Amino acid sequence: MATVEKSKKKKRISCLVIAVLVIALLGVLAKVGLSAMQNMNLLGESYTYGEAAVKDLSTYVNISGAVSSSSTVNLTSEVLQKVVELDVKVGDSVKKGDVVCVLDTSSLQEQLDKLKERAAKSADADAYNDGILRRTYNDAVNARNEAVAKAQQSAADAERTRDQAYERQKELVEQFNALITRMNDADAETQESMKPQADALEASIQKLTEQLPALDEAAEQARQAIQTVQDSGDKAVRAAQDAIDASKYSISDDSAAEQMKKLQEQIDSCTVKSTADGVVTQLNITEGSIPLNNNLMVIENTEQLVIRGKVSEADVLRVEEGMKCEIKTSATEDEIIGGEVKRIERIISSVDQNAAGGYTVEVAIDKNSKLLIGMSASCKIIIDQKPDALGVPYDAVNGGENDGYYVFVGEPGDTAGTVRAVRKDVKIGFEGDYYTEITEGDIKDGDLILMQPPAFSTLKMLEDGMTIPDPRINGQKD
Repeated sequence: MATVEKSKKKKRISCLVIAVLVIALLGVLAKVGLSAMQNMNLLGESYTYGEAAVKDLSTYVNISGAVSSSSTVNLTSEVLQKVVELDVKVGDSVKKGDVVCVLDTSSLQEQLDKLKERAAKSADADAYNDGILRRTYNDAVNARNEAVAKAQQSAADAERTRDQAYERQKELVEQFNALITRMNDADAETQESMKPQADALEASIQKLTEQLPALDEAAEQARQAIQTVQDSGDKAVRAAQDAIDASKYSISDDSAAEQMKKLQEQIDSCTVKSTADGVVTQLNITEGSIPLNNNLMVIENTEQLVIRGKVSEADVLRVEEGMKCEIKTSATEDEIIGGEVKRIERIISSVDQNAAGGYTVEVAIDKNSKLLIGMSASCKIIIDQKPDALGVPYDAVNGGENDGYYVFVGEPGDTAGTVRAVRKDVKIGFEGDYYTEITEGDIKDGDLILMQPPAFSTLKMLEDGMTIPDPRINGQKD
């Protein structure tokens, strides 16, 4: 029994000690932390803060776009003959005068040889030439029919792929909905075990949904390509028929000489050369095929790259040619590449009147930037700049021009985890997009700068001498 009494006594002593400690703690909080606690928020809100810093301040306008060439050359050919040699591929660099492809000259050479023979011997060249022309005509008809058939098959394949994707999406949605219904009827543990399956289905639906627009576009382009191929083939057939019709008329020595001259020019043009330095960015031909149209390839100048982006109506009058720019890409990460505004389209075409985006601005990228055509880039057009200025966050400046400006600086509070808001009158200078220059006032580099809470916040407005929880612990840095 004595042991039991001793145990009860120890419990009473322990309770008394705990009570004394609680009362003491409440007393400390009441004396040294009450003001800070009063400025805390039951919703977990904290004051926003920033730092005074010496930095380059600027105002700028953002644009974004793909890196492209400042000039483009389309290599064309009036002769639609089989490609017997293709010396370039997309991405290859070429110089002006380089041979990029060679077209078949055999039929043209046959015609030229025959004309020469006729001029020399006056033999039965007409019949022979007619056979060549008819063979050329038959080749054109066959090539057109084959090309149309391939285009039709491609269109059918594209439509089938698109339809299968839509059907698969429908199946996945039905599976997902059925799974969600089962989960809703299941207990929490079963729901948790089924969640990975639901997430996987949802991800598959999302991925497939994102692919549908591209599949729709591919099907539409494939359908339109049928008519393009048909038109191109018809053009080649008509040209071959015209040659047959023209051959029915007897020609004089002068007209024969003119034809031979034209044929020789066509033969020479079958060796296609680049007309400019640059990079091949588009190929419309393959070795062994007959070009479907006169456009063989596209060559873009890579010595001078540009970015073309849109500037809003509100900003376009602030932008001027010659303004410096800072360019970034995901490929170059944090590296800043220089540029300069070269051209501003100060008009919106009737087609774009209702389109979002605004006016087109062209920025020339500094040479030797290592950027490649097609890269996505963001560009800051520097409107104005102030280097090495002491600045504070724009939203931290209070007051106005008439009554003067001031900021709140956070100084160490009386207790750990708190700061005291101290009002300091200042004069401001350059106003950047995010920071404002402080030209006069007791502000120094590294000072903790406090900002007033927004109107919808339940936090108290800052006042001189107010103690608040240190926002660097749980607050948001501006």
